[in-house]
Amino acid sequence: MSHVLPIRRAVLGLIMLAIAAPALAQELPNLRQARRMIFAEQGAVQGEVIPHPSLSATDLAILEQLVPTQKYYAAVAIAPDLGLMSEATIAAANYHDEDNARAAALAACDAARLASAEDADADEAAASAECAIVLVIRPEGWEPGRALQLNSDASAALRSDYRRLGRPRVMTISDSTGNWGMAADDAAALAACGETDCRAVVRN
Repeated sequence: MSHVLPIRRAVLGLIMLAIAAPALAQELPNLRQARRMIFAEQGAVQGEVIPHPSLSATDLAILEQLVPTQKYYAAVAIAPDLGLMSEATIAAANYHDEDNARAAALAACDAARLASAEDADADEAAASAECAIVLVIRPEGWEPGRALQLNSDASAALRSDYRRLGRPRVMTISDSTGNWGMAADDAAALAACGETDCRAVVRN
């Protein structure tokens, strides 16, 4: 399951310690084909830090340290006027692709930024800069245009729970939330996924 949370707690923990193209519906891959398309759930990840004028060299180093702590695909958004250590700094992780991780992080960051501005005067709230993505996390070896992308947990489920299901079997995912489901037919798998945007991505 994906998660969206303030990154401040994770950053503080690091300081204390050391300082997801959809498959075509008509021709869905089967398990054997899907396993060749996805990444190992416990495989290495790669992070891309996106510098922002509000970030110090120390901030950039902290972002680098966050990379191995988040499940792919993930993104971190900050409210520039509030700083990296604010409650508005959000990590959205375990999504099925980078674009949806980015969208979730920005939405949650902007909501937290606006909530924090409620205690400020109108001029200060109006001047508050919109949130920006400063880190994205992908599986090592990722490249654009992959026919199937699954988050870390769904990749593990495909190799274990899905493989153990009898045939027929279907796996579904929700791009907007990172949820997934699996069952003997489309209707049951969509219900297990539980979101309005769920779609089938693997079928045997």
